[in-house]
Amino acid sequence: MGEHIQHQGVRRTARQRPGKQTAEVIGRRLLEIIVYGKSCRIGTKLSLGDLADSSEVGDWKMPDFRMACRYAASQGWLVVDEDSLTLTTAGLAAA
Repeated sequence: MGEHIQHQGVRRTARQRPGKQTAEVIGRRLLEIIVYGKSCRIGTKLSLGDLADSSEVGDWKMPDFRMACRYAASQGWLVVDEDSLTLTTAGLAAA
């Protein structure tokens, strides 16, 4: 009965809660929608209204959308103005 169970390099990681997305995941999803869904190229400006019309972005909650914009801007993928997003060279390369 005194068996010893040895761990063989198995690491346990904390799981994310279902439905909770990281800033990177949702930021990359926003970039994909802009580049592939909206067929934007470098320098293209999209209004927030244009994105809201997209069925994929239109279903997002506002905090998720803001988080995606902040992350994409921090990576240099998008330039975020008050009511528009502009795709950068880095954004097109990352898509």
